[in-house]
Amino acid sequence: MKITPLPYLLFLGALVTPVLLAQSEKATFDHQHQAWTLLLEEHVHPGGLVDYRGLAKRRGALDAYLANLEAVKASEYTAWQVTQREAFWINAYNAYTVRLILDNYPVESIRDLGGFFSPVWKKRHIPLQHLSPGHRRVLSLDEVEHGILADISRQPLFHFAIVCASTSCPELRAEAYVAAELDGQLAAAGRRFLGDETKNEARKRDGRLHLSKIFDWSEDELVAFPGGIRGLLQKYGPEEMRWASRASELPIAYLDYDWSLNEWIPPRKKQ
Repeated sequence: MKITPLPYLLFLGALVTPVLLAQSEKATFDHQHQAWTLLLEEHVHPGGLVDYRGLAKRRGALDAYLANLEAVKASEYTAWQVTQREAFWINAYNAYTVRLILDNYPVESIRDLGGFFSPVWKKRHIPLQHLSPGHRRVLSLDEVEHGILADISRQPLFHFAIVCASTSCPELRAEAYVAAELDGQLAAAGRRFLGDETKNEARKRDGRLHLSKIFDWSEDELVAFPGGIRGLLQKYGPEEMRWASRASELPIAYLDYDWSLNEWIPPRKKQ
């Protein structure tokens, strides 16, 4: 019987252990975001309206999902594909926004949760700063949107996927964003948002296109789309919007923004 020398076994173990640990680390995070999808499927209704009362009863599941996001290590995150990172931050933005509403529910508007000198977008309640070099403090919604997502996203369609819990926001999708389907999901989000006449008007009025204030607030990022905002409207807008946006000059006016909570209210039972 041949006995393998102990030094050789120790050497082999030193080589194999880091590989096994790395494989184990990569396998810990669910890039399908299934826990988030289950909550969305249960509590998001047509039009992107959210059953916050129902979600409050499932608070444990939401907190568990957020705990999984917070447990991701920086070393694990840096090994991810760009699409995995982008999907992660879109879902994180939406899930932490929902938690912020639940923390203060009932509330009429997310803006009520901030003040004149400290708007809610600057509120630090997203403890994922360890995944973003340069951020040492707990993150705000504004930093996730205009800092992290703006830096890592391949195109600015993420603005039509993140939801600030308000009526004029893009609809909250009833499933998580996932890397394998991200391009199609973002394109669908863009078409859905631009095609919603309550948020963007397809026809010119007063010689101008009337668009969501999102195009004003996020102009610096949206103009990065090939062809600028005109190119974005022509690719994802409804037919009438595509036609109206072909003009060499595109005067734009912005619609009033409805900040009321994007809440689904169950219909009253008939007596």
